[in-house]
Amino acid sequence: MKMYLIYTVLILFGLIIGYIILGDIFIDEQDQKNPYAYDLNRYREVDPSWIKYRETKRINTNIPEPRAIDYQKGLLVIGYKDHFQVIDTTGREYFNKPVDDWITSISFSPDGKIFLGCKNRIKVYENSGPLIDSWEITDSTAYITSITFRQNTVIIADAGGPGVHIFNHEGKKINSFDGTGRVDREKGFIVPSPYFDVAVGKNEQLWVANTGIQNLENYSGNGTLISYWGEPSFNLNGFIGCCNPAQFTMLSDGSFVTSEKGVVRIKVYTSQGELESVVATPDDFNFNSEPPDLTVDENDRIYALDISRNMIRKFERKSNG
Repeated sequence: MKMYLIYTVLILFGLIIGYIILGDIFIDEQDQKNPYAYDLNRYREVDPSWIKYRETKRINTNIPEPRAIDYQKGLLVIGYKDHFQVIDTTGREYFNKPVDDWITSISFSPDGKIFLGCKNRIKVYENSGPLIDSWEITDSTAYITSITFRQNTVIIADAGGPGVHIFNHEGKKINSFDGTGRVDREKGFIVPSPYFDVAVGKNEQLWVANTGIQNLENYSGNGTLISYWGEPSFNLNGFIGCCNPAQFTMLSDGSFVTSEKGVVRIKVYTSQGELESVVATPDDFNFNSEPPDLTVDENDRIYALDISRNMIRKFERKSNG
């Protein structure tokens, strides 16, 4: 009799424990949310008063896997995985050319040549297509993510270093710097993913996106830090998460156009780094879209390469913006 009572109590005790465990699982799955989990949906919302641009054109790309874009004198050059293409701003193709390399960046030089970054190699083409030069960054870990031009030099962002390299147009290295020397921290450029952009703006100022700390930094040609701005923040005026701004370009007045990964959006900041307006909101892109590469024309119209949709999207300032 005693053993029967003991077994009965043990069975009831086991049923109670099982009920509690299953109940907790059910509650966790149905009714509770992790209070520490990131919920970025509310940060996708943008007050319409900030949106001062409108989309005015879309150009579908006819080659898969677009990677990078640049503009010059009515022409757009688009880099794909293993092709590059030149079109006008209506979408009419001038030519496309296969490349026996992996394209990681693309830019027009001031004299109209086309510079391709292909991992650790630079390839230079005439604007009609023929290859005219090629050189390597000697470090085999180099990964060229951006190319710009300043005072007869070629400036290259290398996410593999990470570092910025300065060459002449014949491929001779003049200088390199890694972003060290700031008084507020010991480390230089922090680039957790292959988003590392450079641009030259008004008055030939060289700007570098230090994506790991959400800063845009202004450097002299010898690598001396002049100024910087930017902050990690969930607010609209800051940059969410790591590796931002993933892409950026400059307007004629020295303002910045930035593109972000994670919560994908395009914004404009003043030359002093203050948020001025929103060009495109997260709802304008696919949920898992990559950050669009950016370029602008002589009238400050913005062209965004929407990678997940295989298209180029043109944005213009609203007349009342």
